[in-house]
Amino acid sequence: MDWLSRQFTTRVIVLMPVAIAINIVLGFTVQKVLNLPIYLDSIGTILVGVLAGPLAGALTGGLSNLIWQYSPGIGPSSNIGPFAVTAAVIGLLAGLWGYLGVYRPRPASGPTLWIAAIAGAAVVVLLAIRIYTSPAYSDPVNGYPTWVYTAIAVIGVAASLVVSGFVLARRDASGGLVAIAGALTGIVAAIVSAPIAAYVYGGVTGTPSLDLMVAALRQGGADVYNASLGQGLFSDPIDKTITSFVVYIVLSSLSPRIVARFPLGERTVAATA
Repeated sequence: MDWLSRQFTTRVIVLMPVAIAINIVLGFTVQKVLNLPIYLDSIGTILVGVLAGPLAGALTGGLSNLIWQYSPGIGPSSNIGPFAVTAAVIGLLAGLWGYLGVYRPRPASGPTLWIAAIAGAAVVVLLAIRIYTSPAYSDPVNGYPTWVYTAIAVIGVAASLVVSGFVLARRDASGGLVAIAGALTGIVAAIVSAPIAAYVYGGVTGTPSLDLMVAALRQGGADVYNASLGQGLFSDPIDKTITSFVVYIVLSSLSPRIVARFPLGERTVAATA
């Protein structure tokens, strides 16, 4: 019980509603307004998980989806509720990365720094290419907006430049580890989400960009489960890599003294505090 209570300090309880609001606003904008094949609805979840622990992260993620589902105005148009399970798993993994000190600054120079910068950028590029070469965008169907094809490329290039540039500018090798942790989180999230998308919604979750990818994979011969899993493995790893790096930038921009006051804060700033 002491381990549980330590994760829910006053600061964490105050942070959680803010994190939930960030998840909902960004997620709705990206998925429903811009119709991009990524989510960006886990920034608050990962932030809380890294700073507070796996249970706080899981609760933030699960509540975000449930509140979003039943929010007046935006909720009825969403099928996000059942994916609260996935959101909770993302929060659990974020807490694990927090315990392992993945987000802790690791000052570096020379070859070590360049390897970290190249590794982080390479993860983003390789994951973005999977979406960029998807038949859903090279051969659009159902009148899908062609500008998204360019948007995917721009996001991939911009994200890789930000990752490598931030690592080099901060002289911090942790950026490479954060990118890898994000990719692993995305793979797990895709595996957890696939049966929910397939068996609860028949692969059609109500987000046009993602549903179109499922349709393209089904046209290629995949059944509904494998099409849903394929869509997740296209979208989730790049999304969680970008999301994790956004959290990394946020944490790097905060005062170490403020960060250290959270339950896992010392594991995030130990190298520089």
